[in-house]
Amino acid sequence: MFKRILFPTDFSDPSMKVLDYIPALRGAGTKEVVLVHVIDRKDVALVASGGRGFLGTVPDQETETQRRLREEIQHKVIDIRRALEKQGVEVIVRVPIGSPGKEIVNTADAEGVSLIVIGSHGRSDIRERLLGTVSEYVIKNAHQPVLVIKRDVAAQK
Repeated sequence: MFKRILFPTDFSDPSMKVLDYIPALRGAGTKEVVLVHVIDRKDVALVASGGRGFLGTVPDQETETQRRLREEIQHKVIDIRRALEKQGVEVIVRVPIGSPGKEIVNTADAEGVSLIVIGSHGRSDIRERLLGTVSEYVIKNAHQPVLVIKRDVAAQK
């Protein structure tokens, strides 16, 4: 039923809890996971500016900062891919740049997934909100069913 699922992650603890559910999803027929990490367009602008706004940037520093960000993302994606493959699923990786919610929904449609499995909160982890803004956007706009994995209750305290 859920042969191909989408696993969006921003590498936060709540989003990484999805890994704990892969064995159960394999039992429901999951054979393939599309792993997606969206590089937020706002973060790209900040990195490109060296964190100082658009004035006074140094081209060499921009290149170095961007290279470090790319390498950090690459290492994290490789680690997650290996963890998923150890659980017996094939993995496809996508790293689009844009608005996270929109890119997750677009990737789900483009990849023909049958389920999106997303953490309830991401990096912002605003404790007062029932859901994170990206999760909320995906739930409201996805054309596929969305399974939301709650953050740990103990982590909220």
